[in-house]
Amino acid sequence: MFRFILLIYTFLYSIFIIFLLPQEYLKRPKELRNRWLREKFGFFSKKNSNPKPKIWFHAVSVGEVIAVSSLIKKLSQEYEILLSTITDTGQKVAAQRFKDFSVTIIYLPFDMPSVIERTIKTFNPKALILTETELWPNLIWIASKKFPVILINGRLSDKSFAGYKKLKFFMEPIIRKLTLICIQNESYRYRFIKLGAHEEKLYVTGNLKFDIELEKMNFEWENDIPKPVILAGSTHYPEEEMILEVFLNLKLKGTLLIAPRHPERFEEVRILIEKKLSTMKRKISLFKLSEFCSKLKDDNEANIILVDKIGILGSLYRICDIAIIGGSFIPHGGQNPLEPAYWKKPIICGPHMNNFPFIEEFAKEKACLIIDKASFPEIMKKLISDSEFSQNLGRKAHEILQRNRGAAEKTLELLNNLIKEG
Repeated sequence: MFRFILLIYTFLYSIFIIFLLPQEYLKRPKELRNRWLREKFGFFSKKNSNPKPKIWFHAVSVGEVIAVSSLIKKLSQEYEILLSTITDTGQKVAAQRFKDFSVTIIYLPFDMPSVIERTIKTFNPKALILTETELWPNLIWIASKKFPVILINGRLSDKSFAGYKKLKFFMEPIIRKLTLICIQNESYRYRFIKLGAHEEKLYVTGNLKFDIELEKMNFEWENDIPKPVILAGSTHYPEEEMILEVFLNLKLKGTLLIAPRHPERFEEVRILIEKKLSTMKRKISLFKLSEFCSKLKDDNEANIILVDKIGILGSLYRICDIAIIGGSFIPHGGQNPLEPAYWKKPIICGPHMNNFPFIEEFAKEKACLIIDKASFPEIMKKLISDSEFSQNLGRKAHEILQRNRGAAEKTLELLNNLIKEG
């Protein structure tokens, strides 16, 4: 019966891919399109043979790549790592982070049996390690017949859990194919059990995202830009306009850095900023970070820097005085607030942070500010004028980050035991 249901899923998934394929292909930069198309269908360029056994990691995008970085770097000492992502930004960040390690980076192939079979045959991994909620039915079903399939940093949001409960007849056999499930907390453990996971396969290991290690990058211009420095990270439409208006209305002689979440929006955001500045009588300059060489005008009242580079946001938070978390002022679910916490920076979030439920602990301990659009200007004034208040926010955020570290070590121990036994 389940095989018939899986066949229906594959048919519907294939129809969906047919309709989605042209859009997904064309939205990518021209230099990536052909490679993306080949790899999505399981055709890969021949790689030099490596005698070390392979482990396949799958991390959907930037946040997940960063979360598993320490695990990959440690395991790459003994294994060759195959790392798949879905997003282009995930690919670029992975390439930067693992350029000195034994890691091959690919796009995750489509979840179709022939494609999955072809990928497995090409790379012949010893294990497959999925992250968070990446439960691809055909991938798990086929791979589990050949080697252990492991889920790490597992989580199930309210929305995902509600959806999977309705499809329990389909998801339970898939989840039971997982050899090991490492869960972020007890709440998620309970949800996996409700979906049919075997309790003896579940381990609460904590959240890998707390184990981040960020590079201290020195920017030649960081001491030249006017203070305070406000960094809006991983922003989505239309957050840039809202943040820009608040910054301009405060009439600061400071610097605003805006880092859009998706590179394809860099030009759109640049045009938005230029249009806004054209109506201003104040002397404010816009710079693109990729072209920025600290040639600031001394008579500028303020500066705006468009962060049009990827892979450096975590390090950029070090130089800011206030961190604004993008994706949280719209119903997107927020972006990772732990990077500014790493540098002890005061954090502002919008009301939509459901992708990061641990933010409730931050708010409860007054380690961040969760605000709405209406209170944004006053909160900014408070943070700028009260340095003690700002510093306490950043310090408490860092304390929570430190308190919750350790998931990587626990997860690595379980992975090593299982893979070596296998």
